[in-house]
Amino acid sequence: MPNFPHSGPRANRARRTVSVLLASAIAFTGMAFAQTYPTKAVRLIVPYGPGTAPDVLGRIAADALQRKLGQAIVIENRAGAGGKIGTEAAALAAPDGYTLFLGTKDSQSIIPNLYPTWNIKPYQALAPVSVLARIENVLVARAASPLKSYSDVKTQAQSRELSYGTPGVGTNLHLMVELLKSRQDLKLMHVPYSKSFAEAVPALLRGDLDLLMAGLPPMLPFLKDGRLKALAVTGTSRSRYAPDVPTFDELGIRDLETGGWFGIFVPTGTPAPITSKLQQELAEIVKSDEFKVRLETLAAEPWSVTPSQLTGMIEEERNRWGKLIQSSNIVLN
Repeated sequence: MPNFPHSGPRANRARRTVSVLLASAIAFTGMAFAQTYPTKAVRLIVPYGPGTAPDVLGRIAADALQRKLGQAIVIENRAGAGGKIGTEAAALAAPDGYTLFLGTKDSQSIIPNLYPTWNIKPYQALAPVSVLARIENVLVARAASPLKSYSDVKTQAQSRELSYGTPGVGTNLHLMVELLKSRQDLKLMHVPYSKSFAEAVPALLRGDLDLLMAGLPPMLPFLKDGRLKALAVTGTSRSRYAPDVPTFDELGIRDLETGGWFGIFVPTGTPAPITSKLQQELAEIVKSDEFKVRLETLAAEPWSVTPSQLTGMIEEERNRWGKLIQSSNIVLN
């Protein structure tokens, strides 16, 4: 160790010099690490099952990213508890750049409010790298239903109870309807299809359900063949996949403009040079024509926001949905 004077101007200058040299060495090491990264396969944890929209989107992004990085991106489906199991696995992973996470509104903003005693805080444990895309949500009824518009739903649900289906308790789709219910004093009964959402459409067509709140992509075939009709869709403007359907925003409901979004996260503490490299590569992917074309198979739209913007959005949504979950007493154990 250098023998510095204990005090005085000379000692202070020496300590500052050493600090600068150490910082420079650390920065150089980080940059060198990023230049060689990755040297082995990287895993992408998807907190939902194979074949779901998040899984397909994750595979599209992984395919493009592995071509840029020169190493395989291995999809690891860790489904269960509405995304909680996969989220926890990613949050506890080593922050070394070899674990990526496909995060959503549910994983980052909603799930923490549903499990108040959970020791994992995804919005702290996982750092945003890049948003990939967004998928709008839609409120639908069967074609033969007397509910021809959202205005009909509002009128009917103020005088009698209507049933609605979603993929499960605490999903963003469930909370969207609960927000409508609380804001407009509607009588709506939730029917969750957490084991198999595929059963929800047949139930709606049979008349067992009055309404369904779902992602727009899986509903499009039923809308196109006329078996279902869309009453309202999320988004700040009409979806190009359903241009005749009004947005909730158009109908005066201002808090339902956001559908589902999907982004890549890393465990907090992942070296900044690696995070920056991933940000750069993913930004190019999201802007590419190839990515946009492949998203069309999901009726999804590429979406570009900065990591800091996404952090702010996660916080805003966590507070908004947290208040609703608390007031509606929606808690999972």
